[in-house]
Amino acid sequence: MGAVSLATLRARARERADMVGSSFVADTATSLDAWLNEGAQILHDKLVEAYGSEYLEKSTTATTTTATDYALPSDFYKLLGVDLLVQGATVTLQPYMRPERNFRSSQLLAYNFLPRYLLTGSNLRLTPAPQSGQTLTIWYVPPLQVLQNGSGSTYINLLTNTNDTINFPNGWERYVVLYAAIQAMLKEESDVRALQGELAKMDAQLDEIIENRNVAEPMQAIDIYAKNNYLPWDYLP
Repeated sequence: MGAVSLATLRARARERADMVGSSFVADTATSLDAWLNEGAQILHDKLVEAYGSEYLEKSTTATTTTATDYALPSDFYKLLGVDLLVQGATVTLQPYMRPERNFRSSQLLAYNFLPRYLLTGSNLRLTPAPQSGQTLTIWYVPPLQVLQNGSGSTYINLLTNTNDTINFPNGWERYVVLYAAIQAMLKEESDVRALQGELAKMDAQLDEIIENRNVAEPMQAIDIYAKNNYLPWDYLP
């Protein structure tokens, strides 16, 4: 992996589009920079699909109350999983379907069961309501992260300044360059078939790695009963 600045992406895209020194396409948020950001967001989605948590993963924790709704983090994009610390053991919560929203709604029925979750708006909804004082952990993928002005710690979601950088694995930023170059050439009404062919090859490569980047051990089916202390996944002793 290596950080690549907006200035470098601009230069590389212009080189691929044969527009070095041309003023026909401007380095602005409504022109070349917009296409670079579009390409980066598309690539981010593809890498999340291909690698999942192996590509980019964050987590946030909350202490439960008797409430059912818990706010998702401000940089939430896609959910990877939900854990709950119960009686000293971390268990994996499972989702529920909306038609099941009233299942175990009575206190008597809910007493011995773990909650299930549903993504709703900017919240994670649990049913039944958990006991208070437990630790809820939400594992998720954030949106595209851009390192702002090489600060080393401040991230934004779009490339806006020449020193802003993106960092994709294995040189995949060339996807962003090709995408932006194609858009620039389309505006110029130039022939883009050669670059579209290269982009299609990269899409095919991404499809091939969707399975798993950990080639040492293949993914496998799991026992949903054994994974939580050898009890049915939503039952509390």
